[in-house]
Amino acid sequence: MLFASVSYAQYVWVDANGTKQFSDRPPPPGIPAKNIIKQPGGSAARAGEAPAIPAPAAAPAAADDKVPPSLADREADYRKRTKAKEEAEKKTSTAAAAKTRNKVACEDARTYKRTLEQGTRVTTTNKKGEDSVMDDAQRASELARANKAIAEVCK
Repeated sequence: MLFASVSYAQYVWVDANGTKQFSDRPPPPGIPAKNIIKQPGGSAARAGEAPAIPAPAAAPAAADDKVPPSLADREADYRKRTKAKEEAEKKTSTAAAAKTRNKVACEDARTYKRTLEQGTRVTTTNKKGEDSVMDDAQRASELARANKAIAEVCK
C-alpha cells in the first residue's frame, strides 16, 4: 500500500517545451490546466476541464519562507555539481601531468648541460646517419640551447 500512496501524490504535466514532467510538487503557475495530466487525488485533467484539486495559489512568500526545490530542480542542481566536479578534477589532473612533464624535461636539460660542461666527447648523428664528434663551436651552441631550455622549463 505504501507504493500506491507514493504514486498517488504525483503530478504529471506537459511543460512549454512539450516535455512531460513528473514531480511531487504542483506544476508552476504558468502551466495551463489543460497541460496537467495527473495530480494527487487520482484524477487526471481532461482537455478543457479544471483540475479536481486546484494547485495552491501563489501566495507572496516572506523573505525567510523558502519553497523547497522540486525533484526536477534538485536533479538539475545535482547534474550541475557533478559536471563542475568533473571539470575541476580534469583541470587538476591536467595541471599535475604538465608539472610532471616539466620536471622531467628540466632534469633532462640539466643532465645534458652537465654532460656538455664536463668536456667529455659527445657524438651526434648527422642527416646521413653517420656519427661525428661534437667540436667546440657545436658544444658552445648546444650549451647555450641547454641553458635556454633550463631557463624556460625549470621555473
